[in-house]
Amino acid sequence: MKRDGTVRLVPWGPWLAIGGPAYTLVEARGRAGFAIADLTVIRDEQDCAAELIVEFRGGGEPAHTDAVTAWARQVGYRRIWFDGTVTDLEPDPGGQAETRCTGCRVHFIDGSHSFWEYARHTGAFPYVCQLCGCDLPQWTSPRKNESVRRPARAATHQ
Repeated sequence: MKRDGTVRLVPWGPWLAIGGPAYTLVEARGRAGFAIADLTVIRDEQDCAAELIVEFRGGGEPAHTDAVTAWARQVGYRRIWFDGTVTDLEPDPGGQAETRCTGCRVHFIDGSHSFWEYARHTGAFPYVCQLCGCDLPQWTSPRKNESVRRPARAATHQ
């Protein structure tokens, strides 16, 4: 995540730097204003994402914790943990959410019941573009991100 509040999710893979000399690059990204964190999801009885444990590897400034907390609230987490500190969250009621693909630049907007069910169940918004396969920054609510410009046409996530 960046200081500007943009949150990106990448599924864990063995190619990610978790130790050794490459790990110094993670710390350097933190000094450059980016945060890299491991996220652990705790599920409830209905197998929905309920709690989020955040362990920063690089970064972790207040702007980063604010951004991930706002994102977690919007996705529907009820509790978030940072370095042993627990915060209860009141999940966001939903509404429309949007993002723009970093590859083909398509603008996605959705606020349907099935979209929110998906986000609440998985604990994240869709993070891969259905058109080109590039990553999607995590979605934001237009009312919370007034700087997003509205294009003439927008795709709806299915």
